[in-house]
Amino acid sequence: MAIDFKDYYATLGVKKGASADDIKQAYRRLAKQHHPDLHSQPDKARAGEKFKEINEAYEVLSDSEKRGKYDRLGPDWQAEQAPAGTGRGQQYQSRPGPHAESFSGFSDFFDSLFGQASARGFRGDDAVAPGPRQGQDVEAELPLTLEDALQGGDKKLSLLAPVLCPACRGTGRRGAGFCPACGGVGEAKQETTITVHLPKLIRDGAKLRLRGQGGPASGGAPAGDLFLRIKFLPHPQFQVSGSDLETTVTVMPWEASLGAEVAVPALEGPLHIRVPAGTHAGRRLRVTGRGLAKEGGARGNLYAKIRIDIPERTNEKLERLFKEMREAGA
Repeated sequence: MAIDFKDYYATLGVKKGASADDIKQAYRRLAKQHHPDLHSQPDKARAGEKFKEINEAYEVLSDSEKRGKYDRLGPDWQAEQAPAGTGRGQQYQSRPGPHAESFSGFSDFFDSLFGQASARGFRGDDAVAPGPRQGQDVEAELPLTLEDALQGGDKKLSLLAPVLCPACRGTGRRGAGFCPACGGVGEAKQETTITVHLPKLIRDGAKLRLRGQGGPASGGAPAGDLFLRIKFLPHPQFQVSGSDLETTVTVMPWEASLGAEVAVPALEGPLHIRVPAGTHAGRRLRVTGRGLAKEGGARGNLYAKIRIDIPERTNEKLERLFKEMREAGA
């Protein structure tokens, strides 16, 4: 049967005489580009197949002995590795099993992409129990409304959390190759619900640390931590500046001129403030202690920015009054 020849140099995009460093750099770039976990669900399967091809090419070209046979024998290079008594395999010198290979080239890449803990999972196969593997720290975004940020307390959050891959038990390998279930990462994703306690003082961009809720561990090592990065959701009525809030209040010309009591939106519900007589458009009226929480247990301020509206429709009496105002101000 004819052997389907794979051009490993073309797979990595390097020339046949490429140096070991060139091959390593090409692998790192392509593996990071095509790793399944870095793609959305529609492209994950296709990326996984490409990822396997890249790893297969690198595993051969990064090993000087395998590369030499590949260069000499072309499509027949693997025949020399057959067991004794199968033809060309009689020339092959036995080597330790795949679990004894170094895979140091892979470690460099996974150290930089997934952290040191993930790289450890790439040594060994499923016949060898993996050593202790500390869980990675994981960061996720926690969107919050301003009302939730002010109220604090417990909030339930559903997210896709990393767990040890059940197929390879976190090693990242099955037999002599990468685990096809997790693409060699050693982890899978599982939807889970956790309860997050929100402190009273919370800011946009702040991080909450949940110990032991991050990446899974093996061999008795501690799990990683989950860091939740707070992201305030856009609010239809308020803009945020630190612990202060700003909202726009629309008044009529006579209210701005003569003064009036108007309703102002606040996080706990509307309140009433006094607009002083002679208020100009753009003036900011401060409502103390109606913003978000700040250091020391106090709260920031709420600022009501004045907008003066002009009626779209007027009647004869209103027009006469406007003309009198114009003449009085002339």
